[in-house]
Amino acid sequence: MRAIGYHISASRGLVRAMEEATSFGASAMQCFTRNPRGSRAKALDLDDIRRFEAVRKGFGPVFLHGAYTMNLASKDEGVRARSEALLADDLARLQAYPADTIYVFHPGAHTGDGIETGILRIVRALDRLREDFGAGTICLETMSGKGSEVGGRLEEIAAILSAVGDPHLHVVLDSCHLYSAGYDLARPEAVAAAIEETVGLSRVRGIHLNDSLTPLASKKDRHAPIGAGHIGTEVLARFVGYEAFSHLPIVLETPGEGADHAKEIRALRRALGEG
Repeated sequence: MRAIGYHISASRGLVRAMEEATSFGASAMQCFTRNPRGSRAKALDLDDIRRFEAVRKGFGPVFLHGAYTMNLASKDEGVRARSEALLADDLARLQAYPADTIYVFHPGAHTGDGIETGILRIVRALDRLREDFGAGTICLETMSGKGSEVGGRLEEIAAILSAVGDPHLHVVLDSCHLYSAGYDLARPEAVAAAIEETVGLSRVRGIHLNDSLTPLASKKDRHAPIGAGHIGTEVLARFVGYEAFSHLPIVLETPGEGADHAKEIRALRRALGEG
């Protein structure tokens, strides 16, 4: 059965988070590595991580999401330095997690200096951190292209992957972001072809599944519950069920609590023919 989960707080540890997630029908989950709007991170609970590995029984993978405040592409040198330090710390912490853990982060925003400059800054930062790429799966997230974001076009993600040239660096697709950036998920074969021509399908490691409050190519990042946006449950199920994506783990980043996500997971599994 497909690994499907949702974003959940891990403030009480991975084991408690897993127990809560499974009670709502999830078989995977995503957690922040630290305060998403700040820089503070709790000390790792190594006993909890070991207990999680011992009792997970096929649950997972765990997605770990980097802080929203990280911006490796910023024109502000101080912001770039702090962001690189946060990413380095996350990569060091990733060493303690299960081997199938997926770490995902936003590429950044060039804040007015242009896409090419933004990409160059991201590449330089990742080059300096390459020695820390040994554990887990490290993924750039596809973005909506709002403002000065880098990663709204697949070619931009591909340029980063190519320039860094490290086999540990991969991609997580975000359905809302792709749709908002102009990729029509109702044509999954065309989206798959675009991915193969740029980043390569073999580099994709997971999916953030979200509906969109805004229309196709709106260049906005407004997540909606599955079936409550412009994309719709049927199209989202067709997208993730397409042969090029059917093996990928899924996590929801939609509004709501556990009971809301349980309904979304049930609806998605029915649409995929699993329920």
